[in-house]
Amino acid sequence: MVWLFYLIPRTYPGSLRALGLFIGGTNMALHPCPRCKRLIPVGLQYCPDCRPQVEAELESRRAENLKKKTAAYNRKRSAKYRAFYTSKEWRTLSRSYLREAAYKCEAHVHPECTGLAVEVHHKLPIQTEDGWQLRLEWDNLEAVCTKCHNVRHPEKGRGALPSGVIDLRSITR
Repeated sequence: MVWLFYLIPRTYPGSLRALGLFIGGTNMALHPCPRCKRLIPVGLQYCPDCRPQVEAELESRRAENLKKKTAAYNRKRSAKYRAFYTSKEWRTLSRSYLREAAYKCEAHVHPECTGLAVEVHHKLPIQTEDGWQLRLEWDNLEAVCTKCHNVRHPEKGRGALPSGVIDLRSITR
C-alpha cells in the first residue's frame, strides 16, 4: 500500500473548512481515506462519513467470528450438556447465583484473580452421575472469575505451557 501525504499551507483554508479539516493557523499533513479517497488529517484512519460504516462491518465480522467459534466449541460438546447450559433453568439459576454472590470470585485460586465473578462453576462436575443429579442445586455452585474457572478446568483452556515456554503476557515492566 502506498501512502500519499499532503502538506496543506495555512493560506489554503477555503475547501478545508468545507471538509471540516482546517485547524486555524497551522499546516496540516493529510492523507486519503482508504475507502472514499477524501483527504483527512494524518492520525485519523477513516473520514467521518466512512467511519460508521467501517465500524459496523467490523462489528458484524466480530459477531460472525464469535458465532463460528461458539458453533465449533458446541460441536465438541455432548447434546445433553449443550441443552442443559442453554436451558432457561440454568440461565436463571446462574444469574441469580452471581447476583447473590455480589459478582465476587469465591475461588481465588489464580494468582491474577480479578475478584470479579462472571461465571458459575459446578463444584461437582455435571459429567459425573452425582454431579448431574446436583446440577441445579445451589450448594453445588461457585461464582468464579474467568482465570480461576480456567484453573478449575485446565482441559478446556489453553492448558499449561510446554516446559521452557514463557507467556509474554505475564511479563510486566
